[in-house]
Amino acid sequence: MAPLARRRRRTYKPIKVVNVGGCSIMPISSSSEPRDSRDPTSPAPSTSSSRSREACNLAEVDDPGSAMSTVARLLEQLHGSVTSLPEKEVAIKRLLELAKAKKDARILIGSHSQAMPLFISFLRSGTSSAKVNAAALLSALCKEEDLRVKVLLGGCIPPLLSLLKSESAEAKKAAAEAIFEVSSGGLSDDHIGMKIFVTEGVVPTLWDLLNPKSRQDRIVEGFVTGALRNLCGDKDGYWKATLEAGGVEIITGLLSSKNTASQSNAASLLARLISAFSDSIPKIIAAGAVKALLQLLNRDDDIAVRESAADALEALSSKSTIAKKAVVDAGGLPVLIGAVVAPSKECMRGVTCHSLQSHAVCALSNICGGTTSLLLYLGELCQSPRSAVSLADILGALAYTLMVYDGTDGKFFDPVEIENILVVLLKSHDSKLLLDRILEALASLYANACFSGRLDHSNAKKVLVGLVTMASDDVQDHLVHALTSLCCDGFGLWDALGKREGVQLLISLLGLSSEQHQEYAVSLLAILSDEVDDSKWAITAAGGIPPLVQLLETGSQRAKEDAAHIICNLCCHSDDIRACVESAGAVLALLWLLKSDSPRGQEASVKALKVLIRSADSATINQLLALLLSDSVSSKTHAITVLGHVLVLAPQRDLIQNGAPANKGLRSLVLVLDSSNEESQECAATVLADIFSMRQDICDILATDEIVQPCMKLLTSGNQVIATQSARALGALSRSANTMSKNKMSCIAEGDVQPLIEMAKTSSIDAAEAAIAALANLLSDSQIAKEALDDNIVQALTRVLKEGSLDGKISASRSLYHLLNQFPLGEVFPDYSLCCFIIHALLVCLSGISLENVTSLDPLDVLALMVMTKEGAHFSPPLRTAFLEAPESLEPLVRCISVGLPPIQDKSIQILARLCQDQSSLLSEHINRSQGCIDSLVSRVMESTNMEIRISSAITLISALKDNREDSIEVLEASGHLKSLISALIDMLKQHSTSTSLDIEVWKPYTEKSLFNCEQDVLDVPESGKVLEETVARLLSLICSSHPRSKVAVMDLGGVDIVSDKLASHSASRQDFSIHVNRLVPQAVLQSARPRPCGPSLYTVTSAAPPILLPWLSRIVSLVRRMPLATRARRPPRLIQDISPPLLPRLHGQWSIFLFAASHHSCTGWAPADCSWCSHGHCGAGPDEEVGLLSPNLMTAE
Repeated sequence: MAPLARRRRRTYKPIKVVNVGGCSIMPISSSSEPRDSRDPTSPAPSTSSSRSREACNLAEVDDPGSAMSTVARLLEQLHGSVTSLPEKEVAIKRLLELAKAKKDARILIGSHSQAMPLFISFLRSGTSSAKVNAAALLSALCKEEDLRVKVLLGGCIPPLLSLLKSESAEAKKAAAEAIFEVSSGGLSDDHIGMKIFVTEGVVPTLWDLLNPKSRQDRIVEGFVTGALRNLCGDKDGYWKATLEAGGVEIITGLLSSKNTASQSNAASLLARLISAFSDSIPKIIAAGAVKALLQLLNRDDDIAVRESAADALEALSSKSTIAKKAVVDAGGLPVLIGAVVAPSKECMRGVTCHSLQSHAVCALSNICGGTTSLLLYLGELCQSPRSAVSLADILGALAYTLMVYDGTDGKFFDPVEIENILVVLLKSHDSKLLLDRILEALASLYANACFSGRLDHSNAKKVLVGLVTMASDDVQDHLVHALTSLCCDGFGLWDALGKREGVQLLISLLGLSSEQHQEYAVSLLAILSDEVDDSKWAITAAGGIPPLVQLLETGSQRAKEDAAHIICNLCCHSDDIRACVESAGAVLALLWLLKSDSPRGQEASVKALKVLIRSADSATINQLLALLLSDSVSSKTHAITVLGHVLVLAPQRDLIQNGAPANKGLRSLVLVLDSSNEESQECAATVLADIFSMRQDICDILATDEIVQPCMKLLTSGNQVIATQSARALGALSRSANTMSKNKMSCIAEGDVQPLIEMAKTSSIDAAEAAIAALANLLSDSQIAKEALDDNIVQALTRVLKEGSLDGKISASRSLYHLLNQFPLGEVFPDYSLCCFIIHALLVCLSGISLENVTSLDPLDVLALMVMTKEGAHFSPPLRTAFLEAPESLEPLVRCISVGLPPIQDKSIQILARLCQDQSSLLSEHINRSQGCIDSLVSRVMESTNMEIRISSAITLISALKDNREDSIEVLEASGHLKSLISALIDMLKQHSTSTSLDIEVWKPYTEKSLFNCEQDVLDVPESGKVLEETVARLLSLICSSHPRSKVAVMDLGGVDIVSDKLASHSASRQDFSIHVNRLVPQAVLQSARPRPCGPSLYTVTSAAPPILLPWLSRIVSLVRRMPLATRARRPPRLIQDISPPLLPRLHGQWSIFLFAASHHSCTGWAPADCSWCSHGHCGAGPDEEVGLLSPNLMTAE
């Protein structure tokens, strides 16, 4: 039985109020208030003595203790064996009076364990008057849903049915009412209750009572039909037996009854019959039901009857084409249109009125073929000069249909078509009634979400229609003209209203007494301020600010919201207007608006205050602190938001000085973190995080236990949003404004960060990013870093680099930087694949960062650490190859050089200089393609004070020149810095020649075999070494070989003398001198050449070799002398290739020097036959004689 006790009332339409003589039947409702099912004239004591006793009883019920004792005493009298029968009848009558009068009394009576058995006993065996009173008492108890179920389960149905069949009219009325009440909850979903009614045969008994031969009392008939209406749903199984028993005739006959309750219930029963058995429609039509229903619908005396008739007509028209035709033929369309507008015309309100309109519109839609077709039909009727329905009624029906249209019929409808019809009528209306109906239809059109998106200025038009409706006659004409201009003439709202004149009119309307009038006026001003900038100054000039501020204080809630919105727009438009608003006292008014219960008003106030407040004055802070004490959570959270905005504006000294209002406000927000309300905690944590993020100047001072620990505590909150915002606050606090600070957040020790580490591993990427942002600044502490590394923080960092936002990736990069600074690369990244992923992820992150005014980039710092670490060589393949696996990933590094500031350029140059040996052609392509990159490299060579940066820049320039020499030289020459670059390079040699070499180990980016390692068993020069001289010489060599005028610049700047000194120094110290120095000097000193007559491939250079070159040339000859004969016997071109690449660079046809030094074995078959330089007449030397070429003329080949 317990499930039945929890059943709710049935969901289909309840019975409505109908008045029948002395009987009033109220709607079935889930309300706990009593339903007065009887009229004062129904059987009940009516004498003065009765009324006196009733007043006495009511007084007893008013006192809970007295009421309980009274009810218990009366029930005890009913139960007692010594109580006489008349005394029992008096007791049950008094209980009835109490139950009718008070809900509390009904609950007391129904909750007594002996109540139901006693009442059922009286129904079965009491006297006639006792049975009537017992049935009436059960009816009163059924007004409470829980008690209704107890009555039903108490076994009341059999005795009530017996009483209903008695001869007593009063007994029948009481029994019928009780059955109606006990069935009023509906049983469609109550299987136990339905089983009881089916088992007892209630429905067939009730149908039998409606047989015309029975001639029941009108009151009994009303209750019986009401009970049938409650029990017979459209899916119940009673209808087949009902049809067989002549149910259609019975129902149709009841439609003509003189009892309005019977008519209403019969119409509802008919609707359910049609829904259950559509095959019955022909029989219903034949019985004359359509005409009877239309007659009921056209009545003016009872809204409930009309509503039920409309329900039946809707059911008929939805199931059968024949029924639709029958309704139309019977003149049903005008009647249905009249039913739609009846509540409006008759000034009726309530659920029943809306139900009548809804059923009537649905019936019209069924007949017309859908709601869209109905709208078009009504639109045509509006334009028809001959219509059976008045234009006002058509417009009323159109207005309601536009309001309820939901677009579910699947047909296209252009709302502009209806709008145009209504505007034409608006221009030509000839009566106030028609104007009201047109405006009503337009308001429905613009308010319907299905149409508003397809109509221009729909929101402004809706407000303007409301304003026209409220306006006085002298203003109405102007506003109607504005509305028609907005609809048809293609004007915007600003032009349609008459620009500034329209604004002045609206401002004047703000002072009217009608709240609704003010609401429309301020709403239209809000729309104007959103759409038209000129309107903002127009509002200010028209004196609109004071009345708007006044509305914030005294207007309706909606007017306050729109006024706050306008003030926000005005403040955003101009600082001058903002100053006017502030001087008008808007801040205080907006702060008071925060106390309202309207979320929209509070949000508008917050938005306006954040624009309006530009300084943190003590009065504003104190008012906001007072709001923090509010009981309203919504007001408190919005006050916290505004307080956060104000505190961001406060001076540093006010925020950090104990006792200052700003400091009090900040500490009040920290206290809110301990609040029991999660919404307040979340808001406070968010605001604190924002404050600390924007005010880094206070974080060092305020990063104390008093502030940090409440944030730490919330990291373990079950609310992830609160935990995330707390992590954000910690991250901002730990990111000290003093970047050189080493002991940040000293109040956080090892072990305290475990919640942050756990949060970094959560499934929420936002929470993980917030935790990593906090950890990124704490990992500079070696103990915290060790704890995080041991707890596999790298996995969380890798996830954020893969899935996180740009800010999250930057935080992860900073974390990696601290880890790599304190631990070997192999401990942080144990395998090559992870290193590759990290490198690529960092490069992607780098590509998304703006370089404007940036002097430090965490991803770039990590990349520099990874590429420069010696551990990178231990991976297989070397770590630097990871940069080249995706060539496009080099683009961010090149971009940093092109557009970054010097610190960013230097980091990128250091990285690229170490990548030159593997893919110099690829790097050259990127550098030459990026505009400004070569210029930036030249600038760093010339301007940097760090020799490592200058050398790295030169190495990177060499890669750019090596494979795209002509383009690169053109860029250098166009920049006008070529000579300055040469001067800087020579200056670098000067610096090196006068100081010790820098111990910079970088890769030597030259792939040609050196003269000194042509035979591995003779010489072997390591790949790494002190590279200053060789890098400079290489770059000068490339420049001179591609740009002839640069040779003159080298000589003019003393470059030859410096290089000659360098050669002499190397020769004297027996050091391996630079290949490219050897290459540079001859290029610089050999200014012109002419061919010698000794052969087509020999040339003589006329310039004299400086004396300092003689030891250098002698060393070449000595080296050749030590070579085996087999080597010297090679064909001269091969010999030259082996021993003189430093002197014979094949640089695009530029000058190169080579030396010919060999015996005549060396030149056999090579020198021309007429050569006079040897013993064969070619070279002037005897067999095995070495030619040192120490004469002033040097042999060259081009």
